[in-house]
Amino acid sequence: MPKFCAKVGPQNAFRTEDDGNITIFSIFMLVLILTIAGASVDIMRFEAVRTKLQSSMDRAVLAAADLDQTGDPETVVKDYMAKSGLADTVSQVVTARSLNARTVAADANARMNTLFLNMAGMDTMTAPARSVAEEKISNVEISLVLDISGSMRFNNRMNNLKPAAQAFVNKVMTDESNGVTTLNLVPFAGQVNPGDVLFDYFRGERPKIKHENNGWGNGDQDAPGNSLCNNNAENADEGAADPACADGNAPVTERDMVGGFFPVWPGEIESVVYYFDFDGDDIYDERYILEDIPSDVSDADDFLMGTVAYIIAARPELDDPQKFLGASIKGKGAKTQYFQVKGDENGTESDIGPTKHKGKIKSWQEFDYDDIAQDHWAQFYVHPRSEELPDSADDGAEDNKTNTNMNMPSSCVEIYDAEFSTTEMPTSDDYVPHFNYWEMDEATMDWGWCPGEDMAVQYYSADRQGLVDFIGNMRMHDGTGLHYGMKYGLALLDPNNQDEVSHLIQNGLVDERFEGRPIAWNDPETEKFIVLMTDGGTTDQYRPTKPKDPRNGDTPLKDQGTDSHYTLSAKSINVSNLITQCDLAKANGVTVFTIAFETSGSAATDMRECASSPSHFFDVHGLEITDAFDSIARQINNLRLIQ
Repeated sequence: MPKFCAKVGPQNAFRTEDDGNITIFSIFMLVLILTIAGASVDIMRFEAVRTKLQSSMDRAVLAAADLDQTGDPETVVKDYMAKSGLADTVSQVVTARSLNARTVAADANARMNTLFLNMAGMDTMTAPARSVAEEKISNVEISLVLDISGSMRFNNRMNNLKPAAQAFVNKVMTDESNGVTTLNLVPFAGQVNPGDVLFDYFRGERPKIKHENNGWGNGDQDAPGNSLCNNNAENADEGAADPACADGNAPVTERDMVGGFFPVWPGEIESVVYYFDFDGDDIYDERYILEDIPSDVSDADDFLMGTVAYIIAARPELDDPQKFLGASIKGKGAKTQYFQVKGDENGTESDIGPTKHKGKIKSWQEFDYDDIAQDHWAQFYVHPRSEELPDSADDGAEDNKTNTNMNMPSSCVEIYDAEFSTTEMPTSDDYVPHFNYWEMDEATMDWGWCPGEDMAVQYYSADRQGLVDFIGNMRMHDGTGLHYGMKYGLALLDPNNQDEVSHLIQNGLVDERFEGRPIAWNDPETEKFIVLMTDGGTTDQYRPTKPKDPRNGDTPLKDQGTDSHYTLSAKSINVSNLITQCDLAKANGVTVFTIAFETSGSAATDMRECASSPSHFFDVHGLEITDAFDSIARQINNLRLIQ
């Protein structure tokens, strides 16, 4: 048989050829590698967009949630995003408000075209972002302790302090925080004035004027000034029978004291301030100033009766002539001095009392000399009489002696060393005398180591504008008692002192909604802060040897001689007491901020030690004090990102 051989054609040869297969595989692998590598690039681009979107969104909601932010939250968020080049990314903004908080939540999406993933069918990628920010003001109790010592008048310090402290109040006491944030404003100079109401609550004993026979002599002479009404002199029966003395309130037509109550002033009288008591404790509550006194009138007795009668007629609240206490004179040729009228026993000699001719005086409390018809109004003047008190009212006072509280311009109580180991309110009932140790500047200061009643502590206030006004009207006084300021600042945060706050509420000095404050230490819903500011170091605590000496009302102790005063406590002890109070505050969870304002190195060291940490201490000069208060306010407001 014949044999056949198969013949292979060209087409069959190509089909069986395997040269170049690796090239095809490589192409597919190259495409895959490019896709994967490109995906990494797209993913990196995506992450960069997402990070920018998220960080921009975080900043936007933080700004929108700020309780100080007055703009519409949604508008604020969109504006922030637009400025970041992400104007069209915001999908929604949701805002929630409550009494003490604002929460802003926002969502955004940024679409990005891919460069490589489109080869895998993914043309775009969308980066999402969601941010939620809340500024929440919990129950906040703040004690703002401010230095009003005389040295604050130097280098424009007080003028720099006032707007800085006012801005602080406006920042921490917003409309949203009303009802949950309270502020105790504690001004301190040589001491701290707790005010008339708490002074009485502390059982403070005020010094009294002791005098015989209601001030009408010793019983062996006629009533001075030929006044027969309301006297215990030997002609009292004659006075009682006189028709002019009916009801014991007859007008006084002649001076009740021989020689009057005021000396002839050595120069022009610039103004006279008249002091009145509203609550019967012989301590002034209001004052009225008489100005534009003619230069040829040099004796305030000449217009005493007419002016006082006119003031009483102009003010319906002055419905009792017994409310008039005395007057102070400011003029050329002599220092400003106070003269007691009610219960006066030393005639034209000066007395211890207020000499406030500057500061806040309402418009209706100002009168011009020419507006008063002296002869007409003098006939309506009724002299204030001192009522006889029981013997027990003044440590066994003798019969025929009466007692009138000195018209003290302040209400400070002594705080002794042992009390600085606790956070209690003062426990002493000893009164701090009225005096200055160093010279004063009448234009910016008021007399007194203890600040006057106008500079008393402002308790648990939610009245933002009231506090701002108070700061704007602050007047300086003598001395620097940092440890006293810190003592009151901390005591007003101590829950064991709720009874004192209740007493203030009962007397109308604190809003009743703050009953139950101070809130407990370490309460999870409450934050407590002390902000302590000073321009100097704690000083020695001086006291007059003769606390009732009238010279203490117009002559500094250092000018009276070394025997005129003594040191109650030395500077070193006072600094130690200050640091003890600072340590107690921190131990009880109180955050302590301190501001050393143009102080000495040693004073700055004390403030640094007092603060909760080095970051809570501020050493500032000039207008830097504004930045310090601003920083503290922002920390107190506790703005935080919650998601």
